[in-house]
Amino acid sequence: METKLIKKSIEVNAPKEQVWKTLISGDKNKIWFNAFSEGTQAQTDWQVGSKAIFMDESKNGIVGIIKVNKPAEELVTEYNGVINEGVENYDTEEAHSMNGFQEIYRLKEENGVTQLDIQCDMGADYFEMMSDAWEHALVIVKELAETETSATALLDQLDNTTKNFRKAIESFDEDEINEVPFEGSWTAGQVVEHILKSESGLPEVLSNNIAETQRPVDANIPEIEHIFLDFSTKLKAPDFNVPSDGPHNKAELIDAFAKEREEIRKVAAEQDLRLTANAFEFPGIGTLTRWEWLNFVVCHSKRHIYQLTNIRKKLSEKVAG
Repeated sequence: METKLIKKSIEVNAPKEQVWKTLISGDKNKIWFNAFSEGTQAQTDWQVGSKAIFMDESKNGIVGIIKVNKPAEELVTEYNGVINEGVENYDTEEAHSMNGFQEIYRLKEENGVTQLDIQCDMGADYFEMMSDAWEHALVIVKELAETETSATALLDQLDNTTKNFRKAIESFDEDEINEVPFEGSWTAGQVVEHILKSESGLPEVLSNNIAETQRPVDANIPEIEHIFLDFSTKLKAPDFNVPSDGPHNKAELIDAFAKEREEIRKVAAEQDLRLTANAFEFPGIGTLTRWEWLNFVVCHSKRHIYQLTNIRKKLSEKVAG
């Protein structure tokens, strides 16, 4: 297979130690890894000789070995395998085709500005796509290192969950929107109404009674992810977010959802995400930064995309049965 070399550089207005942290810290790199494949996370201690696994939410990815680790100066990973549906493979054609590929990061600081250079081997068939992905990823790395947040990354996540949630709604016929899939479940229409109620007024919350943040801007995100991304638990919605019995109209739900997300996206794109929104306390946690509130929107959406997918499956099984 023909191999080409991707080379990219970016200047970051932050010390090289901060850039390094953005590269190897799990709570940061999982954000910019999304530029390559949604949900990608690293499983490694980054020590020389250690295995490094990079796997996305579909349980596909790549495996390598850390070859060089000079803190805040150079990091080299050499790849030797792939992951397919959670299984490591080293002997497939795909694995052999990229065996020995390297990914290299070099950092150099001058007057408080860090130049980050990356290069990685790439198969010719994927070169253009991955070159574009690296351009996007480095913008996110720069934003995270400079401000601890990334509007670019958040817009990506909002756009993806908005697209996937709408796709989930559209998978239902009009008469299925109000059909109960099994005893004790909401209908698809009720799930959408719940989302609309949960996000109603959020643009106002994010725009009023704003203050400087006196703690890490993302301190509450692990708790938010723990609550909403554990799909094995059943949560009780607050009374003010409980949906009505309907009936619900599919077109009206889609239109309302699109308008609500457009307003939320505008805030994400235009406002300083590091500030704290004091107008409303998140139940069980307290006041959140804009960054945390918008991450709630993403995580909450993912939870109910999963729920809608399950409702879709149960309704299909009822028809088949």
